[in-house]
Amino acid sequence: MKPMAAVRAARRWRPACRPKAVPLKWAWPAYLSAVDQLIYAAGKGYYATQGRLGIPGGPPVTASQYGDTSDVALAQWVLASLGVLSVAMALAAVRPWGGLIPRPLLLLGLWGTATLAAVSQIHVAHEVLVGSGTPGWSGRAALQGAVGLCLWLAMAWLFTRRRGHNATAAVKTARGAE
Repeated sequence: MKPMAAVRAARRWRPACRPKAVPLKWAWPAYLSAVDQLIYAAGKGYYATQGRLGIPGGPPVTASQYGDTSDVALAQWVLASLGVLSVAMALAAVRPWGGLIPRPLLLLGLWGTATLAAVSQIHVAHEVLVGSGTPGWSGRAALQGAVGLCLWLAMAWLFTRRRGHNATAAVKTARGAE
């Protein structure tokens, strides 16, 4: 790729105006989601240092599951790093530096994470309510997961509505001024 073509491509993704932080009345789901994901990442990191599989508040892991995982600590560190990535995504939705990330990429990350969290939460809720599989899921873990999912969905929805609405309003205002 030619250098000037790269510069033009980079300018397409640059925001038209300097991004601003989102007011707290709209940003609180993102901050609470970031805290929730940080707790998740810390729990996974703690388990990784001990070489254990599982989730704090989750069911005990069987010996056969340890046999299926070649490197337990690595698996837990990868999950902890995904939790830290989720923290970064949540903060990118409301902090000024998040405006430097291409909007479609951030939307894909937010809604993709929401989808994966919803699938996981359906599994946990099924295990708590029906209890047909591995025993040991606590109601506390199900409640924490449901609250975290609701916060993430609220944050993703607010990001989708806020940014799309503001960009459209700015374009209409700029056209009307000319």
